[in-house]
Amino acid sequence: MRFLLLALLLAPSAAAADGILTIPIPDAERGRDLFVSKGCVVCHSVNGVGGAVAPALDATEPAGVFDPVDFAARMWRGAQAMTALQETELGYQIELSGQETADFAAFSEHHALQAGFTEEMIPEIIRGWTLNYYDDAEEEME
Repeated sequence: MRFLLLALLLAPSAAAADGILTIPIPDAERGRDLFVSKGCVVCHSVNGVGGAVAPALDATEPAGVFDPVDFAARMWRGAQAMTALQETELGYQIELSGQETADFAAFSEHHALQAGFTEEMIPEIIRGWTLNYYDDAEEEME
């Protein structure tokens, strides 16, 4: 794994007692691959591709600006619902390392990679797994 090491020269607190902080270097292409391989695409969409039961993860403005810590915090706020859906739909809970979270955050704000994200990038075996509660609700009404 690639990490950025920072010396915490001005931080006399107990939390910085060791004086070194490791930060994963985000890779948006790996994040795109994780979006599919980890199953996130089942519930979330990017560029209109994927599920519609969870928030779309389309990049916002300004382009190229993202905060992986904020991304993790937003995921944490939805953790209870997200893990319940994962257990129900996938049969397991998705696990992400710090590096994977940083990669995923980078993809979530990478306009060019998202613009090229298509249905064909999802393996055929899981293309039919994407969830759309609107379609499910319409089927129940019929």
